[in-house]
Amino acid sequence: MITIRWTDVGNENDPLWCAASVLYAYLSPSGREILYIGQACGCTVRERWRRSGKAGFWNALERDRGIRSHCVIVGVPELPAGMRLTKELLSDVESLLIARLQPWGNIQCLGTRICRPGMVVQCRGNWPGPQRKFVDA
Repeated sequence: MITIRWTDVGNENDPLWCAASVLYAYLSPSGREILYIGQACGCTVRERWRRSGKAGFWNALERDRGIRSHCVIVGVPELPAGMRLTKELLSDVESLLIARLQPWGNIQCLGTRICRPGMVVQCRGNWPGPQRKFVDA
């Protein structure tokens, strides 16, 4: 089982902005709807968040949904003893969450994805969804 511990990102000085090898999610202003799930691997959460990297997403969010503010949460993987965090594992966790939850802003992993049969992902902490456990088939 892979646990992802989700934490709200606070102000602009919050150290979570500098986190890498983590997942992140953008939430609606109420914090109830997951708008987008991504990963920061080889870069920081702040680098992934910058508007220039996802101009199409931010423009559509404002135009199509009328959303001009959002919340950010960071998911830090907690792995069983002896398991190593790799880019591939982080990608598999990300794609499982996207496939199951289908956030508004994600377009990848909705049709087909590479599965990791038997992988179980448990979301803890400040996770907004009612579903907290995801099993890869």
